[in-house]
Amino acid sequence: MRRFFKNIFFQINLVFIILLVLSYVSTFISPRISPWIPFFGLAYPYLLFINIIFTVVWIRYKKWRFLFSLIAILLGWNHLAAFFQLNLNKESEENYREKFSVLSYNVRLFDLYNWSNNKSTKAKIFDFLEAEKPDIMCFQEFYYDETKNFVTLESIKEFEHVNYYHAEYTFEVNGVYHFGIATFSKYPIINRGSMSFQNTNNICIYSDIVFGEDTIRIYNNHLQSVRLQPENYNYLDSLKFFNENERMTGMIDIYKRFKEAYVKRAFQVEVISEHIKQSPYPVIVCGDFNDSPFSYTYRRMRSNLEDAFIEAGNGFG
Repeated sequence: MRRFFKNIFFQINLVFIILLVLSYVSTFISPRISPWIPFFGLAYPYLLFINIIFTVVWIRYKKWRFLFSLIAILLGWNHLAAFFQLNLNKESEENYREKFSVLSYNVRLFDLYNWSNNKSTKAKIFDFLEAEKPDIMCFQEFYYDETKNFVTLESIKEFEHVNYYHAEYTFEVNGVYHFGIATFSKYPIINRGSMSFQNTNNICIYSDIVFGEDTIRIYNNHLQSVRLQPENYNYLDSLKFFNENERMTGMIDIYKRFKEAYVKRAFQVEVISEHIKQSPYPVIVCGDFNDSPFSYTYRRMRSNLEDAFIEAGNGFG
């Protein structure tokens, strides 16, 4: 009887090993080809945790079967590196003669609509920016109001540490309310460009910045979001109170939103990554990708670039 249950346990183990491997494979397959494959990548942290449990259990019972899950985990070392890092012995930044700091920040319109239910949020954002004093700042969901009723651009331009900026807007209301993306720099911006995408408010801008004797191209991206609506969040919060038909309808709606976002992001990142490859200058890529490090979006955007989190981060990414 005990052997029977161990065999069942091992078969369940094999299923989760296959799912874990599929999470690795999902980063290589465009959602435009298979829109359901990205969900395996999204589940990676959970699949990793489950396989760690299987490994520990088999070791506890002194069974060689622990090797199956362990090997599967090690096969995804790049995934694991993007998920958790310990960089305790990295070279100090003091060893670099020339350096500059870069901040990427989705400011959510500086809380224009008071989503945080805290009227001091905008002021706290600006206090943070002024305290950190980044040399280059990349903002997503940037908002500019020409009526001066909700001041943003003017306040940032008053910072002593940024003298140049590049802003592009994807949506305007009455010609005075502007919604888009912006990059601010302490160093001269000598060239500007952008890539927008039809039927979305998503955009990528690039700014060529002179630093010392070098020119660096900064990409600032805001890729397609899932755009979950309040009713979707209410559904997830109250799932157990719905009947079977309502649960199915709610789940299908959420699935469709994820599927559409995955497909749109795949197209966007393919366009941007090809543009990055053609850059005549060294590149730094910032932005809100609206995706996980275990996705086609991340792998395609990263390409042969270095991930700042892997190079210098600590803890969970």
